[in-house]
Amino acid sequence: MKAERIPTSSSFEFLDYRPQTKSSPAADPNLQVTHNAFWSYCGPLLTKGEDLPPNFHEWTSAALSGSLLPRLMPFLEFVNEILREHKLDHYWLTIRATKATNEFDKPRWHTDDMFFSARGGGLRAMPREDGSERTLDLQTDWKLCTTLLGPSTMFIPTKSQAEARKRQRSTRKALTTEHDCTSIRCIACAATSDAVREQLSTDLNPMGMVQATQGECAFFRIGQEKGAVHSEPRMSSGDRIFVNVVPGRKDELENLMSKWGMSFPRSWWIAPNVSRGREASLWKY
Repeated sequence: MKAERIPTSSSFEFLDYRPQTKSSPAADPNLQVTHNAFWSYCGPLLTKGEDLPPNFHEWTSAALSGSLLPRLMPFLEFVNEILREHKLDHYWLTIRATKATNEFDKPRWHTDDMFFSARGGGLRAMPREDGSERTLDLQTDWKLCTTLLGPSTMFIPTKSQAEARKRQRSTRKALTTEHDCTSIRCIACAATSDAVREQLSTDLNPMGMVQATQGECAFFRIGQEKGAVHSEPRMSSGDRIFVNVVPGRKDELENLMSKWGMSFPRSWWIAPNVSRGREASLWKY
C-alpha cells in the first residue's frame, strides 16, 4: 500500500477493505437499528475486539438488534494498517446508528474541516482569495468513512469536484458571519451550515453523485481548498450504520478533546430516549 492513496487529480477514492480470506465471523443479515444513537472513541488504535471499551457493548445493546463486530472489525483492521503506514497510531472514531428517516431526502453537500489547523475548524477557516498556499499545523489532510448497514455516503463525481468546491466557497462567503467557536456544537456554525447546504442542494444537483459499494470505504481529502464534496445519502428506505475515522497524532487529538473540556483517551455514547445512556473516560491507556 502506498503512502499517497489519492491521486493528485482527485479528492477521494473508494477502497475495498474486505479481507482476502473468509476468517471473520458471518455478519447478521437481519441486523437492525433499534434506537438512533452514536458511539465515539478518541485514543490509540483498537486492534482487536477485546480492545473495545465496555461502553461500546452498552451502546450496541441500546442501539442495535445484534452484534456489530463481524461488520466493524474488518474495517478497523484495514484502517489501522493505513494509519500505521502514515506513522499514526491514534484516531477519533465515531459510529452513528440511524433509523430510517426522511431528514436527508435533500442532500447536504459539504467538505469536512481541517480539524487541527492553526485557525481551528468550523466556518471561520475561510480560504484565501488569491488561492495561495498556507502553512497549517496539520498532520493529516484526509480521513476515512464507511457504511456497515444501509446506503453509502454520496460524493460529487471527480470531474465536478473542483467546480463544486468553488460554488461552496462562494456560497459560504456570502452567508457566513465571522465568530469564535466555543463549543463542539457551535450554534452559529450550525445555522450557517444549514443555509449553505440548502443552497447547494439545488446548485450541485446537476453534477450527479457516486457511492461506495458494500465492503468499500471512502478515503478522502478534507478542507475547503482540496476536500471532497460529499453528503449523507437518502435514508428513507431503511436503517443506516455509518463509521467516521479522523486520524491524528496523540497530541493533536488530546488538544482537540481538551478544547471541548473532555479528558483523553475517551469514549462516550448518546442515545436519545434511552435511559442507560452514559459517558465514560478511559484510563486503561
